[in-house]
Amino acid sequence: MNTQALGVEHYLAGMRAALDDLPPNEVAEIMEDVEAHVAELSTELGEGETLEQRLGSPEQYAQELRQAAGYPSRTERLSVTTKQQWLTRPRAAAWGLVAATGVTLLAGTVALKEPAVLLLPAVILVLSLALVHDRGPLQQEIMNLPETHRLEKWLTPEQGTPAERALTYLKSLQPAWWLLRAGLLGLGAVLLASRDLLGFLAVAGIAVLSVFAGPRAKVDRRWLWFSLPASALAVGLLFQVIDVTANQLAYSTSRSSYMPPAPQSYENIYAYDENGKLLTNVLLYDQDGQPINASRNYASSCNEPGSGPEPVIPANRYPRPQIDYENGRCYTVAPSVPSPSSTPSGESTAPSSSGSATPSSVPPTSVSPSK
Repeated sequence: MNTQALGVEHYLAGMRAALDDLPPNEVAEIMEDVEAHVAELSTELGEGETLEQRLGSPEQYAQELRQAAGYPSRTERLSVTTKQQWLTRPRAAAWGLVAATGVTLLAGTVALKEPAVLLLPAVILVLSLALVHDRGPLQQEIMNLPETHRLEKWLTPEQGTPAERALTYLKSLQPAWWLLRAGLLGLGAVLLASRDLLGFLAVAGIAVLSVFAGPRAKVDRRWLWFSLPASALAVGLLFQVIDVTANQLAYSTSRSSYMPPAPQSYENIYAYDENGKLLTNVLLYDQDGQPINASRNYASSCNEPGSGPEPVIPANRYPRPQIDYENGRCYTVAPSVPSPSSTPSGESTAPSSSGSATPSSVPPTSVSPSK
């Protein structure tokens, strides 16, 4: 903003301050025509000439307008019409900015999951800024609010104290924060790119504008309605990124510490009845009617040329005979099975007096396939 425009805003702000004992709607009515006149007159000023030289001080010019409009001078207090309202446009706009900034901070913590929540603070910001956008870049009415003065006093510690030095140092880091803020917003936009295109575009646009909003807010306070919520959104996104990262690290740690049990394989299965008698030629199927096939191992010699055909054994018939190789031929041999350690009822039993069970129905045979 150029020096000429700043001079006009300073002059108009002084006039509004001189008229602040009148009702806000009447002040707005008086200033409606004056603002255009003062702005036009400023363009006609010669080099080194000021508005005060043309129009007098803001207080004098405001007094002339009072008399022209029929209002009493400032020293004469009006009994009713000069009573200031509690909820004025500047106060509503200021509190709207505070509320929107707080809501943006909360919305930023969930913006990566639900970007639509950013619409609520955006609406509040637009409505509150519309109340005072026509009051110029200085926003003197907001700066004159009692709550603004209290905030300034709280943020202005005594000179020479540690608090004052810390605050001065933090102010010097503002340019770095503007860049960091843009980076955090850009990271949020990247994380939204694959899930929500509109959310990505919105956050990316905020990231770009935030770079310019910081410096501009120093000369035009209307940019505060963008700069402050952008900072709140960046902080909220940072909280959410930290939370998501911590959850992922915890999940990865829990997965790495869990060792699933190794599946157990079987080469043969032996079935016994309730009396401990070994059952032979049992065909096993699962719940879907599919054969239950244990792994089939042949002696390595059975795979050599000239050893005869491999015995044909149904994959789900149990117990399977053992495959042996002798004199260039492959044989099926009845397996020797130790007695089971317990029956289904938990009582120890032996299938035979010898302590072992040998299926009699699978005698030793030659390479003739077992059926």
